[in-house]
Amino acid sequence: MRRFRVWRMVAAAALLLTAGGAYSQQKSMLPPWVDDAWRTAQYPSGEWYVGFSMGDVKPGANLADVQKRVEKEAQNKLAEGISVRIQATSATHTSSVRTTGGGGASETVKKDYGQIIQTSTDAEVAKVELTSYHDQANNKIYALAKVKKADLAGYYVSRAESYLQNADNAFKLAQQFGGSDRKRSALEKTDEAKKNINECDKYLEDNILGIVVNKDVVKGLKDRSATLLRDIAAFETMLQERAPVFISGKEMIGGDEVDIVVPGLQSKFSENGCRVVDNRNDAGYLLTVEVKNCVTSKDANFYYCNACVKATLENAKTGKIEAKLNFNSAKAGWTTEQRACEKAFEDAVKQLWKEISEKTEVCR
Repeated sequence: MRRFRVWRMVAAAALLLTAGGAYSQQKSMLPPWVDDAWRTAQYPSGEWYVGFSMGDVKPGANLADVQKRVEKEAQNKLAEGISVRIQATSATHTSSVRTTGGGGASETVKKDYGQIIQTSTDAEVAKVELTSYHDQANNKIYALAKVKKADLAGYYVSRAESYLQNADNAFKLAQQFGGSDRKRSALEKTDEAKKNINECDKYLEDNILGIVVNKDVVKGLKDRSATLLRDIAAFETMLQERAPVFISGKEMIGGDEVDIVVPGLQSKFSENGCRVVDNRNDAGYLLTVEVKNCVTSKDANFYYCNACVKATLENAKTGKIEAKLNFNSAKAGWTTEQRACEKAFEDAVKQLWKEISEKTEVCR
């Protein structure tokens, strides 16, 4: 009997040792980052933003959906550390899968240093490293999201810097175009520069930026942005004030000189932001027109008239002919010949403006 009791004790001890070994083996299979103390030691709060989450995989649940939810919760908790709440994440572009043998446990590691997580403040949490672990033995998923504070700050600074650099490059091209009297191209480039500055300012105004980036760095970026914007505004003003147009010409209906096309063009140019001058010596461009009625006809009720137009646009500084136009206006009709021709001349103004504004850099 005593021998039997001893055997039972030895068997029980063996069973406990076996169970303890299995437990230790199962516990050791978990990645170290599952442990709070390990995460605190490995990712000190002064250097890292960290988010951790875990969830059960219930019977019948879609594993991928549960994993996605737990990963999202980890990202949310990371974001809470910088006072924002994640609403959506971008797709992860690179990933690797690591499987641990025995016990059916697997760990999935996803890294995407270009990842951008949109938040409720339109800020971004970038350069996030996301790791998830599926413990099949216990039907649990663990997720860890982490990002170095220095990396996150560097990301924002580099993004703002890139927009400012793009703006600066576009502005330099605008200045080159302006120097060669390509006004329209210059203004297109200043618009491009301003769009890049606006994108930079979005980063600079995000609440998250003031948390993760040194305030002096942010101030320096804001000062550069404001200075560049002022320079662009001054340049655009100079473009608008430079190269005004002097318009002159001769207009004849029958044997009479009229004054329709020249004042009409002066109004068109002024309405579209181009300065018109009265003295040809003050002009950047000289527009000379010659208009006459060249085709007239009539029927039982109306007279019809076409205006025959010749126009030359010259760069007063270089002597270059920017445009040379020769066309007949659309036929205009009225109950009197005089008024029919006047209407044809008015139509000629519209066509002249259209041709000049579309084909040259004047007033653009």
